[in-house]
Amino acid sequence: MKEQVVDVTRREAASKNVARRMRRAGSIPAILYGAGKEPVPLTVDPRRLLEILRSDSGVNTIFQLNLAGTDQRRHVMIREYQVDPIEGRLMHADFVRIQMDEAMEVEVPVRLMGEATGVKLDAGILEIVTRAVRVTCLPSNIPESLQIDISAMKIGDNLKVGDLAKSDRYTIISDPGLILAVCAPPAKEEEAATAVAAEVVAAPAEPEVIKKGKTVAEGDEAEGDTKDKKEKKPEGKK
Repeated sequence: MKEQVVDVTRREAASKNVARRMRRAGSIPAILYGAGKEPVPLTVDPRRLLEILRSDSGVNTIFQLNLAGTDQRRHVMIREYQVDPIEGRLMHADFVRIQMDEAMEVEVPVRLMGEATGVKLDAGILEIVTRAVRVTCLPSNIPESLQIDISAMKIGDNLKVGDLAKSDRYTIISDPGLILAVCAPPAKEEEAATAVAAEVVAAPAEPEVIKKGKTVAEGDEAEGDTKDKKEKKPEGKK
């Protein structure tokens, strides 16, 4: 595959107003650092960076920065980038210098291949716990992803980092016991009904004010009637 080259221009440290004008003109501010050298402020076309970020290798893509007006090129990766939270536009990017002959540590996505037997035959639920692991390798050996077959997973089974295939091109440094995925049992109708019933029982009952009021009134009235009957004498009699 042909190596990607991104053109950049050196810039002076700029204020926020200058950065805004830069973005309106179609560029964004960036900075290059690493390898024990001084940081270099740059400007870059955000469309080229989006092409890289949306590629299969994403932020793990190694490409060359070409400094406009010179023959200077340097292998780099996108270390960080900022996106406008409202418009979704790239606002800033950080590039880190890469030494192609030195091992480096990167995070690589895990891709689950196939369909778990427990999901296919027993209506189980596949729960993805970990989506990426860390590996160390030479820059040219960074894998786009680490694949693992989940077809044999039955209900109650899980896959861990230690189940990933080993390679002489890279070393997985994440905890081998870290769980990648679990095949969980399906939710039972009885459990759902029990949960609903529990919610009904837990809900505060509407107070029976009227009923209780009547009971107390009737009791008071009965007691009052008895007292009146004992003390009240018929009219016309002494």
